[in-house]
Amino acid sequence: MLSRGFTNAGAPLCAGAYNESEGKFWKEGCRLNLEKRDTILREIQYWRRSKLLPEQYCDFLTNLYDDQAEVKDSNPVSLRNLQQGSIKIWLFGFGIISLIFLISLYFSVFPWPLQLATALSVLIICYGYSAIYLNRNKTISLMLAGIGSILTLGFGLWLIELHKLDADFWTPLLIAACGLLWCVLGFFLRIGLLHFCGYAFWALLYAGFFGHVRPDASLLELELLWLPLCVLMIWMSWLMYHKVSGVSGVYLGAGAALWLMPEVDALWLRAGFPEWTSLILILKIAVGLALLFLFRKKWITWVAS
Repeated sequence: MLSRGFTNAGAPLCAGAYNESEGKFWKEGCRLNLEKRDTILREIQYWRRSKLLPEQYCDFLTNLYDDQAEVKDSNPVSLRNLQQGSIKIWLFGFGIISLIFLISLYFSVFPWPLQLATALSVLIICYGYSAIYLNRNKTISLMLAGIGSILTLGFGLWLIELHKLDADFWTPLLIAACGLLWCVLGFFLRIGLLHFCGYAFWALLYAGFFGHVRPDASLLELELLWLPLCVLMIWMSWLMYHKVSGVSGVYLGAGAALWLMPEVDALWLRAGFPEWTSLILILKIAVGLALLFLFRKKWITWVAS
């Protein structure tokens, strides 16, 4: 004798229930169960992408909760989707690889407007898809941002070499453009490494400019050139902690790097400084670590924001 509303297998009926009121009840219950199942499957896919659980555990949980034969993956280039043999993914991959080889082989024979348009198109695609995948798949987003950044610098140097441009003028201009682009994109996409590299390029440009203007600067002059920027960056870190979330650590890291830049500038970017300059560098590293230890509660709070 079967209970009302159950099949021989003991599962609730989603349609054809005992009467109209019970049918509505069971339909609503089935709808809620399906929504819960979809929520759980989305969480499992998030655990898989974030590496919070091993792959085999995610497969087990997916098979446990999913009654479909195939599991959809939000990452189009995942090993699961490649293994399933989707012809669209393989054709897309073939097209991308062919396009890369085509650009690499024939870029130098393109007219310069087409070269510039090709470079800008590739960069827009890389950074655009990096922004799209930022909340979907962090790894792919960071990879695309890194590829776009390398291509930005590579295309710039390639164009300077192909057209025999004045390197003394165009190379600093390229460094400035890359630094500005990476600072802006790193800030808005919240990619800390890209943001930091932008400031590093601006620091390199700053060092090159004053190296040309004051090639015989003393160590005291170098301290006066760099330490105010260090203080400015640390103050910006404090300000960003109170105003904008997710970027304070970049400014703190830039300030820490600028703390050591006078000695780095003297030892590696200039000539004629005595050997005891390296002792000052070691002393400043020790002082910097001591300051970080003393104020650890404050700066860790800034970075964690």
